[in-house]
Amino acid sequence: MNSVTEPDEALSFHRHRRALMQVLLIFTALFGVMFVALNFFAGKYLLMAVEIAVTAFALSLLPVVRRTPYLQRWSIGYLFVLYSGVSYALIAPDTSVTVFGWVLLMPVVAHLLIGRLWGGLLCAVFVPLAGAVFIWRFGTDPIFANPGSIANMVTITSCSYLLSYVYEGSRTEAERRLRRMAATDALTGLANRTRLEQIYTRHLKARRLPLALLMIDLDHFKRINDNHGHRAGDAALRAVARIMSRQIRDSDFLCRLGGEEFCVLLPEADLFAAHQLAERMRDAIEALECHDREAILRLTVSIGIAVAEDMAISLDTLLHTADENLYRAKLGGRNQVIG
Repeated sequence: MNSVTEPDEALSFHRHRRALMQVLLIFTALFGVMFVALNFFAGKYLLMAVEIAVTAFALSLLPVVRRTPYLQRWSIGYLFVLYSGVSYALIAPDTSVTVFGWVLLMPVVAHLLIGRLWGGLLCAVFVPLAGAVFIWRFGTDPIFANPGSIANMVTITSCSYLLSYVYEGSRTEAERRLRRMAATDALTGLANRTRLEQIYTRHLKARRLPLALLMIDLDHFKRINDNHGHRAGDAALRAVARIMSRQIRDSDFLCRLGGEEFCVLLPEADLFAAHQLAERMRDAIEALECHDREAILRLTVSIGIAVAEDMAISLDTLLHTADENLYRAKLGGRNQVIG
């Protein structure tokens, strides 16, 4: 696996959505209390009961959303209850035409809170429903005798939906690019140390043991930079990255730690399997010819191996063990595998 994949949803679910959910719950509760009081004094007891239910639900969710890994599910439930309450307010007798203002917020809140897919599906149910109820309740009102009034309401609602839909798509794509850049080595296109930590944790949780790790270092790489320049050194690093990518399994994870150091994580691979892969990789790099103008650069690598047999071994410990074996390979003459 030589590309950077998206993190698990449980690990990467947007922090801003959790914060937004908390703010919306607080506002729902505050405004809910206000409308409960207004409806009580207006004698609208059934509507008041609905407001109490929505307010109580919002308050009960506040401690939940701070820690839950199922934030999207709770957000969908919250919006379903909230939009059901708004729909009932439209149906309830003696409510004013201004209640429709809450419908205009539906697409914006849904897209920001649960994304384009689920937000769009939820709005596809509640916005047309609210529009139909609104026309049924207030269609005969003199203010809507002019067809332009209805057209304005439809246009505003459509713009609210489309603008929030486009914005959320752009924001999600920008966030995805930033996340990918943060986990990617710019020179080789491989993953970096940050992504390695995420993948290692994922494999441990999935109990994909034994978990082998190869620490790979290019031999005498400084000579290439000194004799041929950093451009040649960069070209050599990219060439080595391509060669190693072809040697590993789909389930393996290749990354660049920095400088001339690379690392391969091999789930469900014991020391013997890791040693075989390391030797194939070493042979392939030794056979590589990296051209720089008229010069042909010959490369070799030293590789240290470490294996985690249980979940108690941290990544730092595994890297330290592999690095010690790599150091032994360097001392032993380079271009060899120690593990």
